[in-house]
Amino acid sequence: MGITAKARALGSTPLPARSVDLTGAAEGHSVLHIREVVRTTGLRREQLYMWQRRYAFPSPLRDPYGDRVYPPDQVARLKLIKQLLSEGWRAGAVVPLAESALRSMLGLSVAGVAKPPDDIDQAVELLARHRIGELQNRLSKLLVGQGLRRFLEQTLVPLNEAVHDQVVRGEMQNFQELRFADLAHRLLRDVTRLVRPARAARQVLLATPPNDPNPLGLAILELLLFTEGINCLTLGAGVPAQEIVGAAGAYEVCLVVLLFERGISGKIAGQEIKGLRCRLPEKLPLVVSGRAVNLLAKPIPGVYTAPDFGLIVAIMRDLEVLAVASGASLDILPPPDMGA
Repeated sequence: MGITAKARALGSTPLPARSVDLTGAAEGHSVLHIREVVRTTGLRREQLYMWQRRYAFPSPLRDPYGDRVYPPDQVARLKLIKQLLSEGWRAGAVVPLAESALRSMLGLSVAGVAKPPDDIDQAVELLARHRIGELQNRLSKLLVGQGLRRFLEQTLVPLNEAVHDQVVRGEMQNFQELRFADLAHRLLRDVTRLVRPARAARQVLLATPPNDPNPLGLAILELLLFTEGINCLTLGAGVPAQEIVGAAGAYEVCLVVLLFERGISGKIAGQEIKGLRCRLPEKLPLVVSGRAVNLLAKPIPGVYTAPDFGLIVAIMRDLEVLAVASGASLDILPPPDMGA
């Protein structure tokens, strides 16, 4: 019997919500009311009700007033499900699965994954324990010790992803990720004043598409490009294609970089990229970067893909947006033919 068939069999006899006395209990401080689950997971009430009937999950408790409340382990599992739904999976394929299977599908618990570097691990631990002052001091010291470029690539980029993965796993709350992003933004703002490129530098447009709220990723990429002498026009996170096209023409940019990181499926990413490519002038290069690049089923004509920031820089050198590096050159394949 397949997963879907098993789920339907379970859904034919849904389990009732369990009653529990939460008065004065420690558990009462950890369970979440349904309105809080909706807010923290991004799921709708109607989805939770339907899944409970159809798949017997989630299986909420009841507070003394008869309202649904959800234990932390169920909330964590719902966050994993939400992440997989955003990557294009169907509810029937993921909702009935155990948490371990969901994590495996997201690449969060694969055997043999290397332990994060000590600096990243310790920074995540400080954030988890709400020791923000110590985290700020530690990041400042790493910036001074590593230098700007190495700090961005080897510390801040992986730390940003590590924090997000903790939130997806349910091991950290959304407000902690927001607190980290604010701290990192303030640190980057202080540094940016020192690395502005010359006015004559060529200008690149940076943006993330709708449904991809990752302003910190944009800020990191912008600063990395500043260190290469590139002047960035950053539109911000969640920008519609027509606004990107309008800005590209108005400011006569030499290249557009679209950063796809979170909350989007490969299918939707492909549609967004194709739509933008069709609207942009044919001779204006479009580079797409971020995690969504790995979700694309096939190359998109006329589009360069760069899974990481380093490859973005290499592509720019290949397109002569940047001067060729003095060291060993990287061979960058051209994008597929526009007429293909």
